[in-house]
Amino acid sequence: MSNFLAELVAVKHPNLSHVIPISLEILILVLVGFFGVKGDLSTISGKCIAFSLLFSMGVQNSLVTQISNSIVRTTHLTGLFTDLGIELSQLFFYKKANERKRLKTSIYLRLSIIVFFFIGCISGGFLYTFFEIKNLFVAAFFLLIALMYDYLRLQFFVIKRKKFTRIPN
Repeated sequence: MSNFLAELVAVKHPNLSHVIPISLEILILVLVGFFGVKGDLSTISGKCIAFSLLFSMGVQNSLVTQISNSIVRTTHLTGLFTDLGIELSQLFFYKKANERKRLKTSIYLRLSIIVFFFIGCISGGFLYTFFEIKNLFVAAFFLLIALMYDYLRLQFFVIKRKKFTRIPN
């Protein structure tokens, strides 16, 4: 279902292919953070929280997989470590500059995902001791910052293009 949503948005609004799913994820996180209560997952309320968060993670995973053309999988940490090990070993055998550059870029991407995954796990667990379910506001905040950054970056390129593109009179 979550990939269907990501694909539907990408087909109908290619320029908004990431904005709508991320906005939906923010909405889910904020609603669960606001209305969710600490409790037993066997209750109806607990199941709704779990289902909502699972759907939110599915939307995020589908979006990242779609945007990266299936290169990045945010949920498969063991696969990331396997691919990282393969690429590190390939550094000893690939000698051409363009091959080494591609490998180093991929290694950097994988290491970044792994490091931020662990930072998120540790900080999320630590913050949960203080904020409980309201800790989801932190995740929603970072997603909002990512959307704002993307918007500002787009505006920068639009202004840059207008400045350097002259329209003949």
